Amino acid sequence: MRDRAGLVVRLTVCVAVFGFVLGHLGCIASRVSDLEAYQKIPMDRVVPFPLEAELRKRAFEIVVVVRPSEGIDDTMLEVPRAQLRRGLEKIATDAGAVIIDRWDQSLADSSTEPVPPEVEALSAEAVGRADYALATRFSTYRHTSTWKKPFKFLWQSSEDVAAKRGTCHHLVEVEFDLRVIEVGTNDRVEQTFMLSHTVEQRNKDLDSACTIAPVTLTVLFETALDEALSCLQMPLGRLLSPRGHISAHRKAREAERHIFRVSLGSAQGIEEGDTVEIRREQRAMSPSGEISRSERVISLGRVTDQISAEMSWIAIDLAKATDEILEGDVVRPIEHESLLASLSGPNCGSILELR
Repeated sequence: MRDRAGLVVRLTVCVAVFGFVLGHLGCIASRVSDLEAYQKIPMDRVVPFPLEAELRKRAFEIVVVVRPSEGIDDTMLEVPRAQLRRGLEKIATDAGAVIIDRWDQSLADSSTEPVPPEVEALSAEAVGRADYALATRFSTYRHTSTWKKPFKFLWQSSEDVAAKRGTCHHLVEVEFDLRVIEVGTNDRVEQTFMLSHTVEQRNKDLDSACTIAPVTLTVLFETALDEALSCLQMPLGRLLSPRGHISAHRKAREAERHIFRVSLGSAQGIEEGDTVEIRREQRAMSPSGEISRSERVISLGRVTDQISAEMSWIAIDLAKATDEILEGDVVRPIEHESLLASLSGPNCGSILELR
């Protein structure tokens, strides 16, 4: 019943996401053909306008950090930590981010300046170069087993039952959290992902101790971690996806069709037909003088066939934008999990919690 409910929830989410994108993009075509047939439209600039360094930098730089796990023997976590780190690196690089450093215990004593507690295992220099730190920590890494004796029919003797195999129920549990920390003056925790997953195996066995082969146990733990990591593919990937900016506006001469030039291209994984978000960045200053940033989506766009390595043109339905599109607005590609994958994969609704 729980699996069926999870299936219904995932199907509902997929339909809702598809409907949202379809409603904002409608029938926008990706074909432009002759760019010169579109007239140039002057643009106002967003305030404050991005710095030159921000305009040039498209990919986020990431540092992966392992935090101590209380109550768990470190020798047990050597392999799963490596698997978790590789999985996070793959998600980040697939999204277009750049891994600039990895956790290394030898760096623990190399810090010369104070660094956030979550990233204390890294040198201040390594942390200072990163845009985000992915700080992970295991809170549960456990295997339990129970043996259920075979059923005894009325006509069977105790000797008959003793010769029958019982059922061993093996359960592996993994629980870890991932903090995405925006490195800077505030070292703000951008997002916290809590993941908890179990994998079960049942087999017939005469051994009431339910002894399990080490290689089988390793596979169960690897499966649990892989399935949990698959639930991070979309939310973490979207958070770390490339970041470009609007730089020009053109309009079809005899139609209300508007296209905008963005500083993302094939080098950042942009392809014709991709969906992108146009975001308005807002900045606020606290009484202590610290500057915080936030972004809100003002429109969606579709990548046209006009793509180069570092630039592309996107089509936007201005009637559905919530604000005027300005030069300097942020552009982020988004990806939607396929309906088939979302229905056949693990139930991420029961695995992943956002905080």
